[in-house]
Amino acid sequence: MAPSSNNLSRVVAHRGASADAPENTLSALNLAIEYGANCVEVDAMISKDGVAFLHHDDGLERCTNGRGYVCAASASELDALDASGKHTQFAGEPLPRLSAALDLLIEKKTGLNLEIKPTPGLEQATAAAVVAELEATWPSELPLIISSFSKDALEVAQALLPNAQRALITCAVPPDWENTLKALECTNFHMAAELLNETDAKAIKAAGYGLYCYTVNEVSQAHRLLGMGVDGVFTDKPKLLLNEISAT
Repeated sequence: MAPSSNNLSRVVAHRGASADAPENTLSALNLAIEYGANCVEVDAMISKDGVAFLHHDDGLERCTNGRGYVCAASASELDALDASGKHTQFAGEPLPRLSAALDLLIEKKTGLNLEIKPTPGLEQATAAAVVAELEATWPSELPLIISSFSKDALEVAQALLPNAQRALITCAVPPDWENTLKALECTNFHMAAELLNETDAKAIKAAGYGLYCYTVNEVSQAHRLLGMGVDGVFTDKPKLLLNEISAT
């Protein structure tokens, strides 16, 4: 039987409203919600002492005033960083713990695509920390998909939180996509918008999977993808797309 896909939203705020606020921060999440987003996507990795934080890169330099690897810093050291990045009007913006982001989204009743973004070699530890946070706090009535490029991370999520829906992320569609999705018991497939063709879109949808594309910041591209059968798009500009596309 085909999987039951969880159509989070047609417009998913990628790392929050990341064009207008520092990505993967509470300000970016709040702004996306103010714009009308009912679903956001964030990335999670762990500190040296195993605490999950919102962050995309292995290194701290692009998005914070820190240096070195996220996984080489303690949670208290990460708590002290400024994560405003290029958005100088947000000076003093903290690097959020995953727990704080979950609390905010639960309070705002906002759906979540949580990407496990492990530093290579920390796939299992990162997935276990993320799943523990979700298991402790995330309510069953709110939409949730756990996604990752890492098959190892998805296997941990599959084992520890089997009832949570999962998505494999890739750039292009791999030849063995269907076998991989079946093995990981995924409901969704997420991929780069520029690398999706109509043939693959039809095949993925015919197999019963939710299909989402990243990162779509142009209305014309979003309409093209939705016309191919894509269920939704990840965007840095939720305000722009929500004004043109129904969120559900």
